[in-house]
Amino acid sequence: MVHNAFDSLELISNCSPKIDAVASYGLKILLGCSDGSLKIYSPGSSESDRSPPSDYQSLRKESYELERTISGFSKKPILSMEVLASRQLLLSLSESIAFHRLPNLETIAVLTKAKGANVYSWDDRRGFLCFARQKRVCIFRHDGGRGFVEVKDFGVPDTVKSMSWCGENICIAIRKGYMILNATNGALSEVFPSGRIGPPLVVSLLSGELLLGKENIGVFVDQNGKLLQADRICWSEAPIAVIIQKPYAIALLPRRVEVRSLRVPYALIQTIVLQNVRHLIPSSNAVVVALENSIFGLFPVPLGAQIVQLTASGDFEEALALCKLLPPEDASLRAAKEGSIHI
Repeated sequence: MVHNAFDSLELISNCSPKIDAVASYGLKILLGCSDGSLKIYSPGSSESDRSPPSDYQSLRKESYELERTISGFSKKPILSMEVLASRQLLLSLSESIAFHRLPNLETIAVLTKAKGANVYSWDDRRGFLCFARQKRVCIFRHDGGRGFVEVKDFGVPDTVKSMSWCGENICIAIRKGYMILNATNGALSEVFPSGRIGPPLVVSLLSGELLLGKENIGVFVDQNGKLLQADRICWSEAPIAVIIQKPYAIALLPRRVEVRSLRVPYALIQTIVLQNVRHLIPSSNAVVVALENSIFGLFPVPLGAQIVQLTASGDFEEALALCKLLPPEDASLRAAKEGSIHI
């Protein structure tokens, strides 16, 4: 049953030049632009300055204003950025991979061996970075402070199009399909062929498992690439990107964003029509959607409000499933909601 799980709000408009990469840092939004500049946006209202400390790590549901522009941040357009919050670093992928200290964005390390890299994956728990360039996969370890130490360098059969850590292994997608790379000895094992429509998709789940894409299908596998269940997520089109924000999977499709339940049969929950979306990234309290010249935030509707929507439309099973996700401190609310549903 379709209902509103997320509220969509435009946070940044008329950004020029066009947006090539996006990351969120606390309540700030960082944009890597096509001219190599980095733009830093903050909430526009003065109310943000008086927010409780718990809100400092959360995006705000309001318009954002340009706080600062760093011209020449990168010589070439930034392909991707990621905030490594536990280490107070910003990782940027451009002509190579660089690390910048937050919040002042001083560049502390540039991995010259990553020149020409097209994809990477960061393992925050261990401080390990893997990246692919041409037909090689390299692994580096953050050694504290400014240090990054090379750990391994392996050859692979073809150019890597997507990759993600899965436990201590790495799942890679090449032209012919998905493979698991043993990060200790470089041994490769095939998982299954990739589809011909849409880009290969490797999505890491918090459980350590993976969601792999084939055409418009999402398949769940374990850290060794073994199929976990017969049921699969079926998107209406082949997704360009997918992020998980329990209890939902959010997919970027060519002309819209599609939200589906993570409960079998993975029902369609919500469709958000946005044209020319380039990036979809998670933040601490929302999903950030980057278009060519603007940024939208998808903010979760409170569970209680979603339960009311579902109950009103007669979808009692989904409403009860959401009741079970209410936190322990909302035990009385949960009991009241469950009681009203059963009535």
